[in-house]
Amino acid sequence: MGVNLHTELSAIRAQENDLHYKDVLIGYKALLGQSTEGERILTNLFRSKGNEEKLDFNALKPSHIYHIADIETLCINFRLRFLDSKLFRGTFPVEAIEAIKTFQSEQNREITGFKMIAPAPMFKLAEKDKDPLLMVPMGGDYYYLLAKWGNDLHPLRKVLVYPFRDFESLLKTVFAFCLAVALLFPESLIRSNQDTGTIMHLRVILFFWMFFSTSAMTVLYGFSRVKNFNINLWKSKYLD
Repeated sequence: MGVNLHTELSAIRAQENDLHYKDVLIGYKALLGQSTEGERILTNLFRSKGNEEKLDFNALKPSHIYHIADIETLCINFRLRFLDSKLFRGTFPVEAIEAIKTFQSEQNREITGFKMIAPAPMFKLAEKDKDPLLMVPMGGDYYYLLAKWGNDLHPLRKVLVYPFRDFESLLKTVFAFCLAVALLFPESLIRSNQDTGTIMHLRVILFFWMFFSTSAMTVLYGFSRVKNFNINLWKSKYLD
């Protein structure tokens, strides 16, 4: 089972004790029947700079409102980007267009401000096996979830990108890796006939040797590939 970004974002909001506050799929035939409105929505999506919208709060679903802090946590945990929809290079499916049309009808106004949560590659090329979220800025650092589509993220993505969250997470990962290797390394490969120390002393030496060497190689790789941490990338328009 994959990771559903909508469910994950709601769980993050619940963990933070945030007390603040489907659409029916019509199909391509219905969309083509109102081509002018659909084209205008697509134009707004591909030109949007993420401007704030003055919304009618009485017509909003509280469960679809998320604070910027919740969005930041989600993006850092799963190495995602939160950018203007004009930078999105994926495909907007009919359900997203219909969700916008329904939302505009409920708000009785045209919506032009859109933001996207998606993996970085989706802001450069179309990848349909991802799970993007389409949101509207409400002001006051709050965003309204309009639509999501695509397949769920791989369930191991959060674990695999954990080292890239920040420097502390990277250090913890290197520490845990070296500790596991030092403890599980076969004694017969560590101790020789001439060694007089205990096996634990040898494992401690092995751990520190691995920790320093692995840390050095990790830093060298990071600088050579110009890699950055999730905490610095989640709102960046540039590559890693």
